[in-house]
Amino acid sequence: MAMAVLERFAVLSSPDLDEFRHSVSQFLTPHRLTPLAGNTAGVHTDLSKTSVGPVSLVYCRNSGVELGVHLTENVDYYDINLALHGRNRVTFGRDEVVVDASRAAVISPRMRVDMRLSDDYRQLHVRIERQALTDHLEAMLGRSAPAVIRFEPDMDLTGPAARGWLRTVRILLQDLDQPAGLAEHLLAAAPWANLLMTGLLLAQPNNYSPQLERIDAGLRQPTPVRRAMDVIECDPSADLSVDRLARAVRMTPRSLQRHFRSALGVSPHEYVQQVRLARVHEELRLAEPGTVTVTEVALRWGFTHVPRFAGLYRKRYGTPPSQTLRDAL
Repeated sequence: MAMAVLERFAVLSSPDLDEFRHSVSQFLTPHRLTPLAGNTAGVHTDLSKTSVGPVSLVYCRNSGVELGVHLTENVDYYDINLALHGRNRVTFGRDEVVVDASRAAVISPRMRVDMRLSDDYRQLHVRIERQALTDHLEAMLGRSAPAVIRFEPDMDLTGPAARGWLRTVRILLQDLDQPAGLAEHLLAAAPWANLLMTGLLLAQPNNYSPQLERIDAGLRQPTPVRRAMDVIECDPSADLSVDRLARAVRMTPRSLQRHFRSALGVSPHEYVQQVRLARVHEELRLAEPGTVTVTEVALRWGFTHVPRFAGLYRKRYGTPPSQTLRDAL
């Protein structure tokens, strides 16, 4: 990457570390900043920030002193730390990632970390809002994602997928450095943000990686499997027996069962259940007070045995459907 980035979006250029800390805390997590050398007479800091939809890019530079950083609050977003120059030693409890040209650190929500920034450290934070990434993941999965997305904190930038994601960040930075670039158009913000979120979810191991890999494998399967998934997603409340799905995609029920197991790790019936549960969960979560009951929603999405549905729901989401509905009120 270029040594200087986001110059058009400069927020601060100052020798005052307190001013730098205060300004950075407005865009990232509040923290304590400690000089790790006695003389701070030659200290200088720079800060730039811009956003593309739910993705923010925050550029920080400290020169003249090595700095210690202690986050005083838990992070409530996703923060990918990229080194443009120098090194950052990031500590997550007992784990540690040294951020440099070949490695990045990925901070997930609820984490509290410490950092040690080398002199003349130039860093880019790629901040992704938590709800935006969750919504994007659910769109990729075709169902709800109840657990918080947790990434492995150590990102190897030499791997093919991570390297591709990093190239996307570089291209975005280059575009932002040009007046009237594509990223400045509001219509282009969503595609940029979606590309970065999709790339991160696929490139960096996380607790949803196995599910994403199964879906990706399913999309690579022969057309009948993809068509069956489309039939299910189009109308999950319909009669979606294995026999009916098999007829719709011109495949024997046994072959369809085998292909689903191979591609997605579940049977067609289990996949239908997952999609239906996700639709019920979403409707209950967004329901207006007094407009629906759990039974009405369950029946609407194809669950004819309500007690059995309630057991499946609790097993998937860790709470009874009635609790989800109450929480929405």
